[in-house]
Amino acid sequence: MEKTAVQRLARVLQGMVVVVFTLNLLCLPLVPGAVAFWQEHESIWEWVSHESGDGLFWVTMIFAGAFYGIFLEPSLLTAWSLLFWICGACTAVILWQAKKVLDTILAGSPFRTSNARALNRAAISCWVTSGAAMVKLVLWLWIEKNPAPLCTYTTLFIPGFLMAGLLFQVMSALFRQAAELKEDQDLTI
Repeated sequence: MEKTAVQRLARVLQGMVVVVFTLNLLCLPLVPGAVAFWQEHESIWEWVSHESGDGLFWVTMIFAGAFYGIFLEPSLLTAWSLLFWICGACTAVILWQAKKVLDTILAGSPFRTSNARALNRAAISCWVTSGAAMVKLVLWLWIEKNPAPLCTYTTLFIPGFLMAGLLFQVMSALFRQAAELKEDQDLTI
């Protein structure tokens, strides 16, 4: 059976989702070290362009910091680490749900209620990520006592993930309705 253009595209997307999902899971243990180094330096640019100027320097420092944060200093599991872990876990859930939907597209039967449930879980994960970003922004504004954190990527995460959750919710309803119509059609024939 020849694959359609949609199935070929789904195969490529599935490969990309698996790679990003794997990288996400590999990076989650590095969160305490990254937070520790971020808290010790004035800015990311100071951190990246440390005295060595070597691009490999900051990657090494994150891994060293992760080892330090996980094994030697568990008190680094601060609110920042928790918020980053929540966002990372939600991203992993979203990616896994995307993989499940792509699996059904590759199988040739995308209109299933399982896809509607997967998209609903992705929507909930988006909303949790948006809420965690909101908590982080409010804490950051409270700590800094100035509006500078409003000019960060965290501010973009709030409406971005909120809208993505709404989009996933609409897609979930569409897949659910399509699955019901397909089921009704299969029963009438």
